[in-house]
Amino acid sequence: MEALPHDTTLVTIVHSSRVFIHNVAWCHCQDSVFKQHLQLLRAGLFPASSTWPKTAFTFEVLDHFLIDSLECKTSARSFFEKLTRLTNNAFPDTVPDQYHELMRVSCLWRDLKNHKWFGFGHDMELGPGPGDLALFCPSCPQPGINMPLLWEQKWLVMKRLVVDGNFTAQHMNMWEPELDIFLLDGSGYMVMDSEYQAHLASATESKEKSNLRATGVGATACAQHGCFVPHSIVDFQKGKRQVTFNLLCDGLTC
Repeated sequence: MEALPHDTTLVTIVHSSRVFIHNVAWCHCQDSVFKQHLQLLRAGLFPASSTWPKTAFTFEVLDHFLIDSLECKTSARSFFEKLTRLTNNAFPDTVPDQYHELMRVSCLWRDLKNHKWFGFGHDMELGPGPGDLALFCPSCPQPGINMPLLWEQKWLVMKRLVVDGNFTAQHMNMWEPELDIFLLDGSGYMVMDSEYQAHLASATESKEKSNLRATGVGATACAQHGCFVPHSIVDFQKGKRQVTFNLLCDGLTC
């Protein structure tokens, strides 16, 4: 009987305690998954590549980074520098720099968990629609969710919404915007980019060139609790313009 192939790959594994470098022996059994990135996922490791993975992050360290960035406002660079110090505090330069891989994998991890939380994790045929990956205010009346679908006295449970802008959330133009891939294009709180750009192109207002992709953001929220409305946040290109708020008001479906 011919021996099965037994190859190994030197893989950098990033954990919440330190950065490891291990030789990974891939399984070639007849009833196993032959793709290397799927073998890593089954072992609780998220690969940085789906072709020839040489870097992987444990599920635990990705969850830790999400909590740190949410509660402690920790940047990806600071988080990985902490892991570098935990690995080798005397010579941190000897630790492989996986900062860019952490940025890419953490975005994918957050997107996958978001799909799972909203019921799209195991359904590959039906994708999320506009605003399906965002939560609206749980206290505001929502027919069929927190109140009966048919309500006789609708005037008692009317939703009150406000629209406002923020000019401190500026976004610079990218050098290569074609490399910017939208993971939540319209399915979260922001409106769909193609729809928004088409709406701006149809406006008759004058357009000014700037090095900023966005000069701020405009959002719709419930007036009583301040919770954002799904699929109702847009970027400002030139301050508060009526054409921007027209799209917000037309797209309110909550």
